[in-house]
Amino acid sequence: MKEPGKIKWMRFIRGIFLGILLVLTMTPAALGAQKTVLVHNVDEMMESLADNTEIVLAPGEYNLSNWQEKEFSERLLHYSDYYDSAPAGLYLGDGCTLDIAGFKDLTIRGLDTETIIAEIVTEFPYTPVLKFVNCRNLKLSHLRMGHKLKKGFCDGAVLKLDSVTHMTMDHMDLYGCGTYGYEARFCSSILLRDSVIRECSYGLVSATDCQNLKFLRTTFKDMETDLPLFALIRSRLELTDCTFRDVRGVIDNLTMTGGHISES
Repeated sequence: MKEPGKIKWMRFIRGIFLGILLVLTMTPAALGAQKTVLVHNVDEMMESLADNTEIVLAPGEYNLSNWQEKEFSERLLHYSDYYDSAPAGLYLGDGCTLDIAGFKDLTIRGLDTETIIAEIVTEFPYTPVLKFVNCRNLKLSHLRMGHKLKKGFCDGAVLKLDSVTHMTMDHMDLYGCGTYGYEARFCSSILLRDSVIRECSYGLVSATDCQNLKFLRTTFKDMETDLPLFALIRSRLELTDCTFRDVRGVIDNLTMTGGHISES
């Protein structure tokens, strides 16, 4: 028995209404959009780390070594090495270096102001300020980052990237005494744009087995070293509209062609 046309039409309208309601009640992650979280201290920043999340830092200093020494941090830490099938999280396998591991579509940024007013630091001399492992689609912007130590007293890069793909850094100020602005291993498609690397103790960038590393309108300044400025092993990077200011160092065993730098 055929349904009257009016009943069919009402069922059609009800189906559309339920579909719209379902979309409106879906979480941002389910819709493929980032959830935005405003944080005011390092505890809130670390607790907010998650996939499909934009973390906006209020003005101030975010000291990761202080956070790591608090009992509060223990409930967020995995005291083991990260492995590929492990859940995203914070790993402290060697008891010292904090790995931010396994995240995707994560943004950490300061407020979009003319000057940078959010700073992430560490007082641990032998670790990077931030280390990302096996992450993809990362964004850092409007942040100042460095070691809160006297020059020559630390042995870690400002940023360390391990198996990271598709990362963009905008309006960053990466400063020493960190050994390098960033150190990368097995990474691809990393862009540093409209940023500064300064006062590092070993060199500007260290990269091993990395591809498609790009620097756009970035300033390298105020550093002196007897080591290679770009320590590249089976890696290639591209410089576009970059500036060197008061930089002294070695460019050894490298080939530069049209702004591309690679190991000879």
